Amino acid sequence: MKLLDATVISLVLSALALPGAAATTPAHLFQDPAKQDPAKKADELLEAEKEKMRLKDVEGWKKLQVKSMDQVIDVKKATQPLEYPASITEEEKTKLASLLEKAKDGGGGARTGRALKEMEKMGYPAVLFLINQLREIDYKSTDDAFWGYQLNQKLSDITMGINAGYVAVELGDQMDPRKAQWNAMTVQQWINQIKTHWPTREKFDEFITKRKAKKTAELEQAEGGGTEEPKKDDKKK
Repeated sequence: MKLLDATVISLVLSALALPGAAATTPAHLFQDPAKQDPAKKADELLEAEKEKMRLKDVEGWKKLQVKSMDQVIDVKKATQPLEYPASITEEEKTKLASLLEKAKDGGGGARTGRALKEMEKMGYPAVLFLINQLREIDYKSTDDAFWGYQLNQKLSDITMGINAGYVAVELGDQMDPRKAQWNAMTVQQWINQIKTHWPTREKFDEFITKRKAKKTAELEQAEGGGTEEPKKDDKKK
């Protein structure tokens, strides 16, 4: 279920057939919806990868065969925006748009953080909204890509750790076309995640409920020393 582990970003390139992209087939569970096994449940995919979803191969973007900015994909042309299901109200959409403006006006400081935190509280509507915002970013621009990093971090917060392997960008850095390509391609990963696993608010809420329960159980087990007896009781249940 997780968007990212060390293998996931080995590459996201197969999600899009792109000129200039490395011809590498990623060994990950986050695939094109058409290639997904519909019988697999979210929790089974969740268990299939390690709990920690930080990219081990942080230099993976350097393997891309992208030598110039003109080879970097245009995300708006390569992807389609997510449609909002009927469960998301006009009021929620308006609030998200207002919070987005506050976040942008905050210049990346405390006001930005507060606005994004308010989005986080909205859950599923914010996930769709933020993913659509990622389509609007110019990943060849350092400033834009830094904003994209902030949005990805907030998506990770909302989903309790899920991430697409977005590579951190520092303001003032000269953008490497390989990094621009890598980060641009993570947008499709988020879109596929919604379509494959979280097409409805109910599906997403179910995932979050299970994820919270799993993390709580792990914490309790760690604090209790991980005795064998609780495991036997669980199996009986």
